[in-house]
Amino acid sequence: MDKSGLGRIRALASKDAREFIRDRRTIALMVISAFLFPLLGLMVAGLKTQQKALVAINICDEGAYAEALANLIKEYITKYTPFNTTVVHNASNCGAVPGATVTLMIPRNFSVNASSLGRPVIVRLYKLVGSPAAADAESVINTALSVFSRVLATERVKRLSEIAGLQLNPDYVLEPVRIVSEAVTETGAIASPEAEEKAEIARFLAFAVFFVLNPAAIAVADAVARERESGTGEILAVTPLRGTEFVMGKTLGSISAVAIAGSLDLAAALAYGYAVLAGSTTPISVALFHSLQTILAILVTVSITIFATLLVPGQRTATLLTSLITGTAMLIFFSALFVDIQALPAPIKAIMYIVPYTHTVLAIQSYALGNTVRALEHSLVVVLLSLGLFIGSARVYKPDRLVKR
Repeated sequence: MDKSGLGRIRALASKDAREFIRDRRTIALMVISAFLFPLLGLMVAGLKTQQKALVAINICDEGAYAEALANLIKEYITKYTPFNTTVVHNASNCGAVPGATVTLMIPRNFSVNASSLGRPVIVRLYKLVGSPAAADAESVINTALSVFSRVLATERVKRLSEIAGLQLNPDYVLEPVRIVSEAVTETGAIASPEAEEKAEIARFLAFAVFFVLNPAAIAVADAVARERESGTGEILAVTPLRGTEFVMGKTLGSISAVAIAGSLDLAAALAYGYAVLAGSTTPISVALFHSLQTILAILVTVSITIFATLLVPGQRTATLLTSLITGTAMLIFFSALFVDIQALPAPIKAIMYIVPYTHTVLAIQSYALGNTVRALEHSLVVVLLSLGLFIGSARVYKPDRLVKR
């Protein structure tokens, strides 16, 4: 390429970069969007600690076992939730306590049944319909009940062994089958606890790409349509600008947006690890690789948009295309939170592999699990697709498509 061609590329890239940098509202939107994900995590965690739910323990029995269970549940609720607890002795109304989010009712004859050898021990749980706080309280109550049930079962085994004149370990009677669970890699090697933590972080970080991708994609997606709508396309159309030069200029012009998005993504990823994940920290290498994937995701978005808007020029096309791209990205990134893409049937996986953002997700997850080769393979797919679309854009480029009238 001659010097004049490089000059035209530099001029076009410089123009696009200046337009973006001067757009302070878009940059502000990118900053806000980048930190929406860690803010969301902090908000959910913080709001959970502010729930003012009431857990009532309605004791309709007078035995020691009933009091012991009530004290155990009160201890667990106080320790693991921000909820308030109240103990009610109301033998005349053995039901839900008005105003309580959750009521655990300990019925009559509870202690008699608990001290026996062959009777079931029953409690009733009343929970407020549609309340997430009730679900949280129920989970903690179930944990306490499991502990209490184990104590009763141990007592019964000891008494039965004494009757039978046997020396037994109650644990071996109650849990004759023990499960030793270990996490492994795809090769069957034992995974370290750090690997499990990284895998958990990677699932959330893969979803977080969307928060940075969305405003950045909007900022650079109308790179072609903007020339047509603003009238600058008429000037470009009468210059000796070649298709390759036009695409290279547009791509280089978007680097400022890509660089800002990558930096914000790195900061947000580290903030999420330090502030949200209960003391866990996002490894620097994972955060850096995550930022690289965000950059590649934005570049492939730019390549798709340039190619499409050169074929069908117009601001409306660019707007609709951006909505379609970001909507598709949202589907992929959100699915990655709950679905193991690698475990999907081959036909479904093949369809998802067509979408470049699937490879973004898999690259992040593979890198976090230590499979650097596979991570680079998925990254290479995104790079090659971007290059292919850029080459295609250069070939379909026609100066008259930059002219509005």
